[in-house]
Amino acid sequence: MLRSSPFLFLAACANENDLGRVNAGPLVEITSPSASDVLREGDTVVASAVGSDDIDAILAVEWTLDGEWVDGEVVAEGEGSDDGRVTSGYVATLGQLARGEYALAIKVVDADGEVATDSLAFTVLGPLGAPTVEITQPAAGSAFVEGEQVAFTGEASDSSTDAGDLVFDWTSSLDGEIPGAVSGDGASMVLSSLLSVGTHVVTLSATDQDGEVGTDEVTVVIEPAAPPEPEAGDLIFTEMMVNPDAVADEDGEWVELYNTAGYAIDLAGYSFHDDGSDDWEFEDSIVVEPGGYVVLCANADPEVNGGVTCDGWFYRNPMGEKPPTGSGGGVAIANNDDELSLTSPTGVDIDRFDYNDTDSDPIEAGMSFGLSPDHLDGLENDDVDNWCVQTTVLPGVTEPGTPGEANDPC
Repeated sequence: MLRSSPFLFLAACANENDLGRVNAGPLVEITSPSASDVLREGDTVVASAVGSDDIDAILAVEWTLDGEWVDGEVVAEGEGSDDGRVTSGYVATLGQLARGEYALAIKVVDADGEVATDSLAFTVLGPLGAPTVEITQPAAGSAFVEGEQVAFTGEASDSSTDAGDLVFDWTSSLDGEIPGAVSGDGASMVLSSLLSVGTHVVTLSATDQDGEVGTDEVTVVIEPAAPPEPEAGDLIFTEMMVNPDAVADEDGEWVELYNTAGYAIDLAGYSFHDDGSDDWEFEDSIVVEPGGYVVLCANADPEVNGGVTCDGWFYRNPMGEKPPTGSGGGVAIANNDDELSLTSPTGVDIDRFDYNDTDSDPIEAGMSFGLSPDHLDGLENDDVDNWCVQTTVLPGVTEPGTPGEANDPC
């Protein structure tokens, strides 16, 4: 700080008419800055005060800032008032102060050596400007699997706000606010295993005490988790049209499957076959959602197959002819004794159904037969007694059956 001589001396103005008055002593008050003033680093700070004495002008003034003398000057000397006191004004140029807290004081002494003081604490803030923010991890473009915990960390600094007073927020362009952040001392971290599948632009924002906001962004990719390896019973046979009457077998045969697993299953690469030479491998993607049905048809055209809406197609080949496309010799669903199996690409036997027309619910021409909806299980569907002829006729479908929908109860 600038130092000055200890006292700023003023001329005394004795008044002969005041010789009999009782000396009340000087008064002094700092008028600026005030505790509510917003002062910033780089601003020129000027202090001002008013002092008065009941007989003489004040003879000496001392300004101090954090205990060190500061140069000052008189701006109004010895102005009288109706109450007989003599008032003077003083200023001190404190200069461009660094950010921080300061203690300002003034002391005045009158001709009788009596002293008056005043003091004030004030704060100089940093210059205006948004916080500087940086996301330190993960690296831009990082990829994670759905459900994997991702750690986001970042830091920020600001010229006008202490690091510990910055307010942090994490948000995702897909999911909105990312909850659970832990922040302090200019740093923030959040862990999340709930980000949805897709490309996220994750933003870290820091807000200073002036309401200014700084941000940084990082792009991360959340990839779908690989489905578990399918197990026996994850897909089960639930309904079949083995002997259509309104259309030819090679057009009207169809099979329904139901997904009992808690995840979607894609039939691409699955084999549909019997115990003999019939076999067909599905080449295209046919996704069966959890709790959903899929209908596989010998002819996928509803205009030809009796009005059935199909999700996939298998080659129906009663004579062993090579199909024009696809993998395998084809499958013909026999009207009497037969068995059907579904095998995963890794060789897991997912489900098998064995039937013959001498069972308690014989196969009838022109009607599908299906598994009772209260037996949707990979073991219970092995019992043909849990199957029965379907009587419901869906709109637009020629013959009784419930392809793609819940079956009639048995």
